[in-house]
Amino acid sequence: MQQLWTNRGRGFFWLLLTTGSLVLLVAAFKKKESDQCAGINIEISGPNDHFFVSEKEVLSILNQDGNLKGLAVENIKLRELEDRLENDSWIENAELFFDNNQVLQVKVEEKEPVARLFTVSGNSFYIDSACNRLPLSNKLSARVPMFTNFPSDRKRLARPDSQLMASVKELALFIQSDKLWNAQVAQVDITPQGFEMIPTIGNHVVVLGKDDYQQKFDRLFSFYKQVWPKVGLEAYEKIDVQFKGQVITTKKGAGGLRIDSAGAREAIQTLLAESKKQVEQASLQQDKQATTHAPVNNQTSTTVITSEKLEVKKEEPRKVEPKKEEAKKVEAKKEDVKKIEVKKTATTTAKTEVKKAESKPVIKATTKPEEKKVPKAVMQKKPGR
Repeated sequence: MQQLWTNRGRGFFWLLLTTGSLVLLVAAFKKKESDQCAGINIEISGPNDHFFVSEKEVLSILNQDGNLKGLAVENIKLRELEDRLENDSWIENAELFFDNNQVLQVKVEEKEPVARLFTVSGNSFYIDSACNRLPLSNKLSARVPMFTNFPSDRKRLARPDSQLMASVKELALFIQSDKLWNAQVAQVDITPQGFEMIPTIGNHVVVLGKDDYQQKFDRLFSFYKQVWPKVGLEAYEKIDVQFKGQVITTKKGAGGLRIDSAGAREAIQTLLAESKKQVEQASLQQDKQATTHAPVNNQTSTTVITSEKLEVKKEEPRKVEPKKEEAKKVEAKKEDVKKIEVKKTATTTAKTEVKKAESKPVIKATTKPEEKKVPKAVMQKKPGR
């Protein structure tokens, strides 16, 4: 009997404990449902200190259907508010939750612009790392590489334009990753052959072409490092680094000079060997050159660029005469020879005439004695006979 009452007491105790727990839980839920939003705290994060989205704009998006502050927590749909924020062009991600004080915490991550594009029609917009279009802002201008001549204004691009935008993003990210090029690149022009870079320092164009931007900018850096301190960059009109292992430079008012880093040294050695042969054979060729062309000093320079180091070397002066001047000088020499021959002929003719003049009296002396003159005394004796 006593054991029975003991078992009943235990059961009654557990029943009371369970009932009390349920009452407390229900009360807690009712209290939470009756809680109101005490306030809104907004935090914006991004790669820069200055943001294109402000707290005022975020708050305006949250309060589109009315002020959230003072509303019951149970009536605030956090997921819908997150989707509404993420629909904004400049917001990458949004997270909302209530803390223990019933304050709504809003965490917003802003998108990062990587390039600014100008279309052929004159419109402009930013793109992020996912090639999404970002509108311009009246408050702030992002310091990113600028690309001109983008062919399309459409939000939904064709495949060629989409691939071009991906290439723009790749080049822009490379430029931004390097402090030197981020400062040196003023803008990039889009051409049918690829990209052409307009530098901040220097009045020239750098032809980049497509792909392999790391190697191309390495060659350009080597060229800058060797040539800039010596002759400066104002002397060049175009620097072409789009071909592997080569740099093609064009000076202002001159044609292009193609530089093959793989064969440049061998070419120089060949030229030096030819120069030595020319010096050795100079004595044998003097007579021939005198009748064909006259030597003129023409100094040429060859720029040698390797992947490790760029060198600028000057060759020994080579003796070369333009063809036109050679022809003129040959004709002049032929005329001189003709004049000399004419002079010799005139001199010979004059001498002959002098000899003839000297010989005339002799001829008269030999012919006149044939006519015998009769003395006057003899002529007088004839009548007496």
